[in-house]
Amino acid sequence: MTLETLAARLKAFREAKGLTKYRLSKLSGISETYIYRLELGFPKNPRRDTLQKLARGLNITLAQLVGETAPSDTWQLVEQSLKAYIPVYAGIKDMEPIDYVVSTRAKIPPETLRGYRIEGLFLEPEIRDGDTLIVDSATTLVNGDLVLVEMEGEIAVERYSEDSDGRQWLADNSGKYHLEGVLIHGVITEYVRKLRQM
Repeated sequence: MTLETLAARLKAFREAKGLTKYRLSKLSGISETYIYRLELGFPKNPRRDTLQKLARGLNITLAQLVGETAPSDTWQLVEQSLKAYIPVYAGIKDMEPIDYVVSTRAKIPPETLRGYRIEGLFLEPEIRDGDTLIVDSATTLVNGDLVLVEMEGEIAVERYSEDSDGRQWLADNSGKYHLEGVLIHGVITEYVRKLRQM
């Protein structure tokens, strides 16, 4: 493959993943300056281990990066690499996933994302039995967020709010209450609706 093609592929994969040169540098361990020069078609002889690190940083294979497949497959490979397989658990303390949810994203999803399969009814009509909640444990709470919480050993979905005095509250179909004794596991960033039991 030519250096021009490699430069174009590297840039296309990086941009498709929503990564800046700086972020790719952090993910791959290759300097931002080197990535910049490589996307311009320099240096003339990039080392295989350097390209391997860049591919790992992009979460793709070396073959995808250098194009050791048919050129017509390029955009299909980019599309496939953007699919995230998020593990789904039956409970908060479970270590083994019971399923995976496929989510198409513009960026590599953070490792703080986990899915939970809901049993029972929470915040109807929004959350129903059989839905899968995608929860991010690192997202900062904002007024109106749906959150997954643990209260007295039970899991629940609540709506978070903060009043003008800075007091934090949780609300559900039954009412509103303070956060004492409640462990917030994370913000629900999306949910997958179960339309029919199989």
